[in-house]
Amino acid sequence: MGGYDRVLKASRFTVRLFLVVNLVCIVGFVAAILLSFPVDGWLTARLVHKYGTTLHVAGVILALRLLMALGAVAGLVLHRIFTQLLAILDTVRRGDPFTAANATRLRAIAWAMLALQGLDLVQGAMTAWFAALHVQFVNWTPSFGGWVAVLLLFVLAQVFSRGADMRDELAATV
Repeated sequence: MGGYDRVLKASRFTVRLFLVVNLVCIVGFVAAILLSFPVDGWLTARLVHKYGTTLHVAGVILALRLLMALGAVAGLVLHRIFTQLLAILDTVRRGDPFTAANATRLRAIAWAMLALQGLDLVQGAMTAWFAALHVQFVNWTPSFGGWVAVLLLFVLAQVFSRGADMRDELAATV
């Protein structure tokens, strides 16, 4: 049982760490968007220096700001996932994970993961936009594993819901 407790403690620590790092990233994205306005001239000069005068600078700066906004939105979605996961870990620590509340939490995580997959598709569109602007940008490929995870989470939420119902029925018959 001691190894199980260590894994649970490590999981809780890791999720809490992810929450903090994620919040820092959200603040960073928002700050970067806000700071991009006063340094607009500097950004323009850097982009023209790197890509030349034919570059559609206003389009690139808009795309960069939208990309940072996408990062902030993804951070908010991840915050939802991490807080729900932490609540589930708390019920595991108390020894009562198969509850209707955890089924609801898993369903919320599944919806949040679905939102992340949608945001991933938006990133794919952003990649195409940057390519059309002739600006260097990372390659993008859709995440098949993410879509599978969404399906698994919805199924797991249903399993938890049914398990909680069965546990309640059993408790009522005793």
